[in-house]
Amino acid sequence: MIKTNNMDYTKFNTAFNKPAIFTAQTYGTKTTVEIDHSDLSLDEVMDAFQTLIDGMGYHSDGFKQWIIERAAEYQEEENEKWNDAIASMEQDEQRYENLRHSTDDVSEWDSTLNDGLEDDEELPEWMQPNEKLKNAVEEFRKEVKKKKK
Repeated sequence: MIKTNNMDYTKFNTAFNKPAIFTAQTYGTKTTVEIDHSDLSLDEVMDAFQTLIDGMGYHSDGFKQWIIERAAEYQEEENEKWNDAIASMEQDEQRYENLRHSTDDVSEWDSTLNDGLEDDEELPEWMQPNEKLKNAVEEFRKEVKKKKK
């Protein structure tokens, strides 16, 4: 179980000059690392952890090996994410190509904006398709019919 104190995050902006203190205790031995400032880089934090781990009795090569193994796990996870993203994009690309080259009769698709209503007059005037859109739909249907012949 990890215990943490309730942190007052409003003090972050004013406590940069206070020391950072890391402590680990095992087998009755306490190891403490104190750094003279609180605005630590990740390198400083990891160096402090390495010192604590060494102080707990672990060999420094063990810590290094753990880092290498963890990095390999992270790299594998990252590769899986990229592979999944690439596979998804390839599937989307294939679906698009299938749709583009589909032999379905697209002239029967309802391409109006009336959400399935049978008569344009049932829609409020502001929802009526404009003439340009109606003409474009008709032109599209004519082109599809020409390609079928």
